[in-house]
Amino acid sequence: MVGIIGAMSVEIENIKHLMINIKTESIAHINFYYGKINNTECVIAVSGVGKVNAAICTQIMISKFSPDLILNVGVAGALKDDIKIGDIVISDYVVQHDMDTCAVGDEKGFISGINMIKIPCSKKLNEKIIASASKTNKHVHVGTIATGDQFIASKEKLLDIRNTFDASACEMEAASISQVCYVNGTEFTALRIISDNANHDSHIDYNKFKSIIGKEISQIINHFVSLI
Repeated sequence: MVGIIGAMSVEIENIKHLMINIKTESIAHINFYYGKINNTECVIAVSGVGKVNAAICTQIMISKFSPDLILNVGVAGALKDDIKIGDIVISDYVVQHDMDTCAVGDEKGFISGINMIKIPCSKKLNEKIIASASKTNKHVHVGTIATGDQFIASKEKLLDIRNTFDASACEMEAASISQVCYVNGTEFTALRIISDNANHDSHIDYNKFKSIIGKEISQIINHFVSLI
């Protein structure tokens, strides 16, 4: 079974339309939709924005539906100059940029319990998701995605995250989903379409762009599931 999580309805609504024999189950105020896409069992959910919402959704999905893999999809802000609005970023690693226990001697981003900063994503899944994303004729980048409970809208914060973690994009869910997948032994990767440049104009670009990304994400997912 393939698990797919988006933070907002706009990110997964079109994916629901790919499903046949769809059923719905609500747990902890989260609706889980399950059925088949291209003869593959899938479960999809809208987690809500932020690390805690995403982690709750992920653990429920794993405990209830036992997916073989989880793919996190949605939008992100670009952190590098060569990544433009509309480009696609696929995670080879994820970090929690707002995790900070430096005062007790840890490095910035160090995650207690799993004792790492960068969580690796599935190389096997990335091969398939890169192949699927490449069919969109968009520029596809592979790099570190940085997660935090902040909407980044300043140049100073952008540079800090980029320079500290060599990150390509920033958003608010992927690394928390990855941490839950990691401790459960579930394969994970994230796909993000760039909606803004994480600067002072972010709110303008983001609101303009988020309404058109659902179709592109569903096209990628449709091809990706056929490769599983």
